[in-house]
Amino acid sequence: MSAIDELRITGISVLSVAGEGMEVLRERLAAPAADELPDNPPPPGDAGDYAGIPGRVSAVPSFDITDFVPKKGTKNIDRTTALGLAAASRLKQALSRRAHITEESWRSTGVAMGSMSGSVRSSIELDSRVIEGAGIDLVNPAQFPNTTMNCCASQIAIWHTFRGPNSTLANGSLSAVSALQYAARLIRRGHGQRMLVGGVEELSSHTAWGIRSKKVVHDTVVVGEAAAVFALEPGGLSDAPALATVPACAVGFAPDRTGAGFTEALRRVVAGVLRQSGAGAVDLVLPGAEGTVLGEAEHAALTDLSARRVDVRGALGECGSATGALQVAAALALGEPGSTALITGLDVSGAVGAAVLRIGAAS
Repeated sequence: MSAIDELRITGISVLSVAGEGMEVLRERLAAPAADELPDNPPPPGDAGDYAGIPGRVSAVPSFDITDFVPKKGTKNIDRTTALGLAAASRLKQALSRRAHITEESWRSTGVAMGSMSGSVRSSIELDSRVIEGAGIDLVNPAQFPNTTMNCCASQIAIWHTFRGPNSTLANGSLSAVSALQYAARLIRRGHGQRMLVGGVEELSSHTAWGIRSKKVVHDTVVVGEAAAVFALEPGGLSDAPALATVPACAVGFAPDRTGAGFTEALRRVVAGVLRQSGAGAVDLVLPGAEGTVLGEAEHAALTDLSARRVDVRGALGECGSATGALQVAAALALGEPGSTALITGLDVSGAVGAAVLRIGAAS
């Protein structure tokens, strides 16, 4: 495998209902039951909007964007953008301590973020203000960017002067896995040297009501929020130890959206990434459909794998488009150096996906 083919995860930053960082994430994943997930209060100002929603909700505890970036310019940032920007800022701070990373290399850095639809709350509230009589001419124009799906990724680039490729991938709960596949393709084809890849999902009453109304996620699963961003670089860019390499990642589609159809489609994708990666055995499996109506279909596709399994959704809550990025973070938090981790996922839209990680240095 050439240096550019050996894609490496060289750093990661996570904000979840467990708090900030990999250590609290590791502790949360090791907890014995989902009912121990903390009831972190929703964002200030809208706690009453959650009354009547079935099940529980939990937010990133004590989150304030000004703890991560200077206060100036943050007044109109929505929560989705703030969470993603905070995670990316922490990651940049950590990576900037390494000798091989220069300001020039930061300028060429790209961003690929997974998002179901951007900030649903921002879009609904802007439409409501217009409909209720403010009129489009009286809407605060500084808040309009929050309604676009690419707001988070573009703000990460603007705040940190990243001039590489900048994209948002929307593919349901597979959004972050799609972002990983996209970023890997860009690097391998010479369009980027470093990509910040991840997924973000905010907690709002709008998304919580939507999740409960769709009945895809079981009511026993806590509705949460998260942002996870990791750096993806080609091998040979530095001598810094990699947290993991990513030998294979693929996203497909299940044309037959029945249980059997999803099972067969995921089985094909998993077989493909295992073959591409040359993995002789899998030590850790992180399924992405646990706690949903597709859990049984995913389980059936993975019956031949006897590896340890970790239920990320059960440990951290339903986090939408951040799910895949949290699976990556969980693999880095729990995987032993030299082991192989398999990430899988299904979405009711028909999306199926899988990725193989070879765990390197401890995170």
